[in-house]
Amino acid sequence: MPLPLSCAIITLNEEDNISRTLAALSFIEDIVVIDSGSTDKTVELAKSHGARVFYRKFDNYADQKNFAIEKTKFDWVFAIDADEVVSDGLKSEIIELFKENKLESVGYLIPRLTYYLGKWIRFGGYYPNYQIRLFKKTAGEFSGGLVHERVKLSGKPIKLKNPLYHYSYKNISDHLQFIDRYSSLFAEEEFRKGKTSSIFWAFLKACFKGFYMYWIRLGILDGKQGFVLALLGFYYNFLKYLKLYEKSNSISSFFVMVDSVHDVKSSKSTKKDGNQIHVG
Repeated sequence: MPLPLSCAIITLNEEDNISRTLAALSFIEDIVVIDSGSTDKTVELAKSHGARVFYRKFDNYADQKNFAIEKTKFDWVFAIDADEVVSDGLKSEIIELFKENKLESVGYLIPRLTYYLGKWIRFGGYYPNYQIRLFKKTAGEFSGGLVHERVKLSGKPIKLKNPLYHYSYKNISDHLQFIDRYSSLFAEEEFRKGKTSSIFWAFLKACFKGFYMYWIRLGILDGKQGFVLALLGFYYNFLKYLKLYEKSNSISSFFVMVDSVHDVKSSKSTKKDGNQIHVG
């Protein structure tokens, strides 16, 4: 018998992932999918797995996920992404929590294990990468800006042992698209906060990230996949701060241009008026 638990997922063109994700959630009674306008078979596939599907125009990740939580039926919510899959061990762990009435906290941290280029990644900062995924909805909600939404919990979470599998990127092209999209969101969010950057700072941040992932967090132990992730970590951070530099610099250039035009018009106006007004 399914648990009196709700699962909340947001989607956009996730036909390659959604069936695998929903198939592992048969132990959960209520599954809510919030779609933001998929043009593939995401909605059709979600409904075929018994999910209740709603539409909401996307504005940001935190609000989208909070809307999904509002649509759930039960007091406890399991909030996951469409590219995440419950492992057998995690499934058993969650079932035991509910059936044995061992819910000792208002929220639980779950380790996330990422699959990348044919390998499970255990270093480079990718594991255990604990995330609050299971929580009482009266005690938690998503918060954050355009990127990096997190569950804000009114209590101390407890760590679970078994992982949530994360099928992050289909291939390198998919990873690069993610980097382009999220670096733009990062730059926009930081710019709104009044932050600026420079090309040198972008390069410095990128160097530190690549070094940190590969050597400090031992990404080297993940072999060629670890090297690729560290290299793209370098690129992602360089692009984030380069786009922030571009955004702040273009705005500055705009005001310089406006001031220049204003100065030219003022100069012309002064010359024109100078034929009529004598000062002295």
